[in-house]
Amino acid sequence: MNRIKQYFKAKRAKIYEKDYQFLLGFLNEKELEYFNKLPVYEKRHSLDVCYYLINKYGIEDQDLLKAALFHDIGKIKAKITPERKAMAVILKKIPFLAKFLEKHIYFFKVYYNHAEYGAEICKEIGLNERIVGIVRHHHDKNLMDEDVIKLQEADEKIKDRIFLYL
Repeated sequence: MNRIKQYFKAKRAKIYEKDYQFLLGFLNEKELEYFNKLPVYEKRHSLDVCYYLINKYGIEDQDLLKAALFHDIGKIKAKITPERKAMAVILKKIPFLAKFLEKHIYFFKVYYNHAEYGAEICKEIGLNERIVGIVRHHHDKNLMDEDVIKLQEADEKIKDRIFLYL
């Protein structure tokens, strides 16, 4: 049921003027250029993760907030529509099939490995190693890094509800 809600939330996603103002005050020109390569629903998701960290934890750490904005940037390597994303999420529940598709269909490869692609893109943008590391590990299990744990929590929490925007 949650995945169905996520799908419809993605289809209705919007970016508001206050979001643009936040981004303009926070990202440099090159960072904004890359952020704008994300589809609207991924931008909305990334902004919501960032806002969650600010509102829940009072985070002011620029590295963690930029990591929140860029944690899914690896997905720009392929056209991942909400429909394709839904398919990838469902098929991930069947590991042997997911592995097969990952080897033979590019968007599955990108979706399942977007954290690694994202880390490489963050390097390309010129983001520091701390941000690169947080992005690279944002789907890892058994973490010790508090910042990555907070990012994972925010990522999970905002998937299931409409977040109150700043």
